[in-house]
Amino acid sequence: MNANTLKIFIAVFLIAHGLVHYSLTYVPTPKPGELRTPFWPSWSRTDTDPAWLVSKMGLSNNVVRGLGSALWLLTVAGFALAGLGLLGVPGLNQIWQGTAILGAAASLILLVFYWHPWLIAGVLINLAVFAGLALHWPKSLFS
Repeated sequence: MNANTLKIFIAVFLIAHGLVHYSLTYVPTPKPGELRTPFWPSWSRTDTDPAWLVSKMGLSNNVVRGLGSALWLLTVAGFALAGLGLLGVPGLNQIWQGTAILGAAASLILLVFYWHPWLIAGVLINLAVFAGLALHWPKSLFS
């Protein structure tokens, strides 16, 4: 795979990772007795999951939803901007690394506070983003 193809692949992957976070705001809340599926809070839904770590902190539902919405927005925006920057969008191509760090950091906090066991893949992807940025790997992204 040549360097340009790899750059496009990673950019699309970052954007897709952000969009997966976006999609979890639309997962239906499971009914009692059904399989508990992962979903995020958002300003468009009033339901929360009592199993979330942040729900167990004694915060009001509005705070739980507000914190989740803010982290969700930072995650989606961070990964989308990072991907667009890698694709060469003027202005964003200079800051893609910072927005990738923002997206991965917000995502990790979101994943911890609104944890579901299915989300382990997201944790691993975020750690890979941090490792790739720290090690400047692959080198073709940083030239």
